[in-house]
Amino acid sequence: MSSTHADPACPYPGWERHIYRLPRPVSMNDIQAFLGDEELYIRDTVSGPVHIIHKYGLLEIHALVGRKSIEVWYNPDKGSYASEYLDALLSTRF
Repeated sequence: MSSTHADPACPYPGWERHIYRLPRPVSMNDIQAFLGDEELYIRDTVSGPVHIIHKYGLLEIHALVGRKSIEVWYNPDKGSYASEYLDALLSTRF
């Protein structure tokens, strides 16, 4: 799979990576909405600052403002719960 996000970095050993295409570009408002009570981390890359949002140990969202995709890392040992949670989260904004 080709990367739309530069320098992918796996947050934990064994986690899997997926790229999700979105109907519109990510905004800072989207990032703030996804963040909730979680702490925001920012990693500088050649493509720009990647906003990293940890969601309760289930998944990690990597978003670049202005991109029509997000990179999501998830723990495959959590079964379909992480995927269902991400679907519900994305449906609130996109």
